Amino acid sequence: MPLRRKRQPEDEHTHLAIKVDHCEASVETRIEPEIYQPQYAWDLDDDAPLYRITTQLTLAGVATYPESRAGEACELTIYGSNSDRRRIGATVKEVQARDEHGSLKFRSYRGRQIPIYNPPSGMGLIEKVRGEPRWTAWLRVSPLFASDALALVNSGRSLFLAMHERRIKRARWVQGLSFQTTDPAEE
Repeated sequence: MPLRRKRQPEDEHTHLAIKVDHCEASVETRIEPEIYQPQYAWDLDDDAPLYRITTQLTLAGVATYPESRAGEACELTIYGSNSDRRRIGATVKEVQARDEHGSLKFRSYRGRQIPIYNPPSGMGLIEKVRGEPRWTAWLRVSPLFASDALALVNSGRSLFLAMHERRIKRARWVQGLSFQTTDPAEE
């Protein structure tokens, strides 16, 4: 008799509370490197900034909530750059579904035309480190968010991450993130 795999739920949401116990930060500025190699600049927008400014913040800690995940190590790297305007500046209109002719799609609801959307799966993937009770995630954020996060790091207070995780089949995605000085497990 063949073994049957346990059926995975299609869409599952978890709200994690993580107490941050370690962080590393770096800030970098440089001239946009693709202007020196035009053969690679095909993706470069004429309105892109000439000077690239990048903030990277890695936050590590231990999950405290929910109880089923308590004690698991988590590491999150946020990456804010002024050169990522297309990715982090996306609009709702950009994820509206289109038909085979490129026209926007709508559905009828109570006599009104409502847009149909194809939202992203999440802001960044959350991956389990094989053989360890440790999770990692990496996501792009606005430069303002990265700067605000750096200000919290320097506040001298205890720091916490509240992460909304969405599981779709076997993949886990960051749906939302809050970096704060209050424990989200107590909210």
